[in-house]
Amino acid sequence: MSLSLVFLIIIFAAFCHAGWSTIVKKSQNGLAMMGITSIIEIIIFLPLILTVPFPTTNIWLFIFATTFLHGLYRYSVVKSYEYGDLSFVYPIARGGSVLLVGLISILILGVNINLTGTMGIVLICLGLFMISFLTAKKFNRSAFMIAITTAGLIASYTILDGVAVRKSENAFTFIYWMLLLNGIPMLIYAFFSPTGLRKKNSYKVKDGVAAGILAILGYGLVVWSMQFIEIAYVSSIREISIVLATLLSFYLLKETDARKRVIPSIIICTGIAILYFQIT
Repeated sequence: MSLSLVFLIIIFAAFCHAGWSTIVKKSQNGLAMMGITSIIEIIIFLPLILTVPFPTTNIWLFIFATTFLHGLYRYSVVKSYEYGDLSFVYPIARGGSVLLVGLISILILGVNINLTGTMGIVLICLGLFMISFLTAKKFNRSAFMIAITTAGLIASYTILDGVAVRKSENAFTFIYWMLLLNGIPMLIYAFFSPTGLRKKNSYKVKDGVAAGILAILGYGLVVWSMQFIEIAYVSSIREISIVLATLLSFYLLKETDARKRVIPSIIICTGIAILYFQIT
């Protein structure tokens, strides 16, 4: 598998993730969007799990752990709407997760990331943090704490999924089961919450379907790519979705604050370019 092609697939996944984020942000009911996303995942992957070998005991441990972490992550994303501006919370969460994945890869997994690779990762983190603090009207302590919590969750399930897909005899066994199950905790919450799927006329099903498909591509392809490229690099490269979301915010959501993200976006793209040449 050409590493340049894998890099392009990660960029495509980032486009999908940016589209998913934009739909959820634009929706009046983000919780319902999460619920419909989970339903789409079940509809697509229920038949697909019949086409791959059954997970081994070790892989089941990864599947259960990542399902729990993904459920907490999706809940934290929904709660972030209540505690602060998503434009403040989300970049900190993504930047913090990139930093944590890099540190865990080096200190715990023993991955050899050289100075050039480290520089690329640091630039991406710097750009993400700049986006958050340049667009914030004031520092929100509650929002900051939930952002840090979310960063820890993202880093945890990213590392788990990356290790699991490498340990699986068939990578698609883990990917299909993971994508089938990881939305179920949020689906249960969205179904029983009075502000979720039961709140009629607050969401459009077609938007939820689109979000579901984009979410599957946005993360499924990322996990698949971790077989070929170091987890820390994949985690960093996919954050170009923040740059893409900035463009979508400016052109589709008409957010004038998106102009403040231009320079940080350039820094992020520079870091990703460095990683591209490092990989290939």
